[in-house]
Amino acid sequence: MDTEHSKIKKHKSRVDWQVSVLTAAIVIVSCSLIFFINYRLSYNNMIDELQSRASTIRDTLEDEMIREMFTELNVREDDQSELYQIAKDKMEDIRKVTSVRYLYTAKKTTDGDFIYLVDGLPSDNDDFRYIGDLIEPECIPDLQRALNGETVLPNEINHTTWGNVFISYFPIVEDDEIAGVLGIEFDANRQYATFRTMRIVTPLVILAACFVAAFIAIKLFKRISNPTYQDLANTDFLTGLKNRNALEVDLSNFEFAGEYPFSVLMLDLDGLKQVNDNYGHSAGDQYIKRCCDIIRSCIPDDSAVYRMGGDEFIVILKNYTPDYLKDMVHIMVHKVKEENEKQAYLFSISIGYAVYDTTVDKNILDTIKRADSSMYEYKKKHKISNSDKDV
Repeated sequence: MDTEHSKIKKHKSRVDWQVSVLTAAIVIVSCSLIFFINYRLSYNNMIDELQSRASTIRDTLEDEMIREMFTELNVREDDQSELYQIAKDKMEDIRKVTSVRYLYTAKKTTDGDFIYLVDGLPSDNDDFRYIGDLIEPECIPDLQRALNGETVLPNEINHTTWGNVFISYFPIVEDDEIAGVLGIEFDANRQYATFRTMRIVTPLVILAACFVAAFIAIKLFKRISNPTYQDLANTDFLTGLKNRNALEVDLSNFEFAGEYPFSVLMLDLDGLKQVNDNYGHSAGDQYIKRCCDIIRSCIPDDSAVYRMGGDEFIVILKNYTPDYLKDMVHIMVHKVKEENEKQAYLFSISIGYAVYDTTVDKNILDTIKRADSSMYEYKKKHKISNSDKDV
């Protein structure tokens, strides 16, 4: 019995593992595709909007840009000039209207330094940069690209010492030469937090979905290892009941123990050999069918009935008390007696049952064993010879 239980447990684990892996793979692939598509669509849409905003700001300043600033402004003392004050007022006004984080102009000096010129921030702001302040090193690569004539539009989040930003640089041309650049920086802290959260939370959601989907698949689709074309192999041809193979499959695909109270009913048709010998196998088949009809008429609809052999049957019932089972057996015995009044031979069914008990049963096989012993005790007490009524 222990060997049989080990085989069933091993088969159950294999089936559950197959279902879980298949379901998890489907969930992971599906969710990953959905995440990737939604992530890229959202991110690309955000980038498109930022690039459009940056281009609009550049176009707004293009006509009003005082290009002399790129030649006339070089050191901090130049902030007292009228040129600087006019340029700063325009830059500050545009920055307020557009709600960008930073708006400024910059250039590369003859000494090769990259410096700020006009900053759109208020002068009392902690991040304000004066004329001649050096551009931060992390900005120089993009700034150099703009000075080489390339328009640098927001494409990805830049992680800088002053926060997460989207940076744009537009080359400013004067007399067919690039005089300097217009720098636009959009705050990206909120976007960074959002997309970072998405990258962290999504795998956790996918993992949780895998567990939920696998649990549902195991509970509802246990027969995935037993495709439809195998159903005939699990059905008793004579009675239409499930057969021994079906019982082994169901036991391996369903964890009875611990999920809910269940009971096992064992039945044996007494005297089948005598009926076959005295009346022929056709009568024996009718004997079996009629006994099956009696059994099915007495058990609840949610019970599973299996024909284990020529005259042996097993019924697995859910959520029924010992008193209910005792009453059911009495009804079955009464129907057998009624049937005896109609037939030429005696009907007799030996019945035993057991309710799953955690104190004595490790698994359903132990419960089946106790029900089988109960049936043989019943057989000893109610031994009836199935013979012709006239005998």
